[in-house]
Amino acid sequence: MQILPPQKTDYGFYNGYVYKVQDKDLITALKENWQAVETLANGLSEEQLRYRYDTGKWSIKEVFVHLIDAERNFNYRVMRISRGDQAQLPMYDVDLLVRNAHADDRNQANIMQELELLRKATITMYEGMHPSMLDITGPARDVTISVRALGFATVGHVIHHINILNERYLKK
Repeated sequence: MQILPPQKTDYGFYNGYVYKVQDKDLITALKENWQAVETLANGLSEEQLRYRYDTGKWSIKEVFVHLIDAERNFNYRVMRISRGDQAQLPMYDVDLLVRNAHADDRNQANIMQELELLRKATITMYEGMHPSMLDITGPARDVTISVRALGFATVGHVIHHINILNERYLKK
């Protein structure tokens, strides 16, 4: 089953993520997105992984752990919404989660393995969905969003952070 991008509408906070991924099937986008993360991460030294481009900014390892946290959060919302749960879920403090994850003390191979397994779980979740579940909507932050749009937001969120890593950390 192909999962095409959602209809253009206002997804509030998620707009910048959803609309970074257009004209692609979601499963293809999720797989290519993982490959981009893996390519970026391969070959980075421990010094690069701990680099912060400014005081108070996350290290590259912390960015990768943030990607894990965010994808888990998106997937939890997808699971709840796709099954008809309309409860408003609380936002989470991204800085608090990153600060308490101790990413810089973790082995990079372990971080990447966790991110890869999570991405495989995301792909499997979407591949196993009945097509009728994709356009079920529910609350997320200050908007109503579909399961389909959250999938594309997952990919777009990673693209957003890859761009930041390339522009501010790795200066590509």
